[in-house]
Amino acid sequence: MFQKPSRFVDRVFLHCSASDVPSHDSVSMIRRWHTDPPPKGRGWSDVGYHYFINKSGTVEIGRPINRTPAAQAGHNTGTIAICLHGLDEDKFTEAQFAALKSLCLNINDSYAGALTFHGHREVASKACPVFDYKRLLNLDSYGRLGLSGASEQPLLEVQEKTPTDLPLIRRGDRGPAVKLLQRLLMLKDDGIFGPRTDRAVRDFQTSKGLVRDGIVGPKTWGVVLSNQQVDHASDE
Repeated sequence: MFQKPSRFVDRVFLHCSASDVPSHDSVSMIRRWHTDPPPKGRGWSDVGYHYFINKSGTVEIGRPINRTPAAQAGHNTGTIAICLHGLDEDKFTEAQFAALKSLCLNINDSYAGALTFHGHREVASKACPVFDYKRLLNLDSYGRLGLSGASEQPLLEVQEKTPTDLPLIRRGDRGPAVKLLQRLLMLKDDGIFGPRTDRAVRDFQTSKGLVRDGIVGPKTWGVVLSNQQVDHASDE
């Protein structure tokens, strides 16, 4: 069902189609909504999602997995997008949820647990998806999959706050060491080394004359730990 793409992926986003109309229950209809020219459609090159799960639990293929989705504005790079047909929380089917669990397990294990799962509503002012995906997939506070049989990437701990004792971390990692880094760079400390943290690390490395590779090893840790204040743009 799932073939790991050649592009970098560290997150999976879940969506719902915001319709319970039977004639809308196919990826071909969603594709029309996304590709038809305005005002009827969005005028995109293809459907925005990689997978569409209909009421019968069939997983339909949408946008090619090697292409970046068009599903979470500002948060598409490095992601896989999955959409379930539905609007009313009570009208999603057990077959859909079973198919979603199976697909997410497949994706997760293809990456040895080194990615996280999120709802569209985490990055947009929408209630999408309307079902309780965190409970359904047994997600932890980092968005790691907790279903039976899921590969789990260990959280990177903080043993000592010295450059040589702290773990090497990069995009896709998560845990207390990432939280420490984020606090030192004055970022939201969610413990997930995502694209914003990656960008902040690379900018910090450039500003300090380090190699701009986004990898936080002993050299970068040393400069971050000794840095008294991170410079931010100001209007004053």
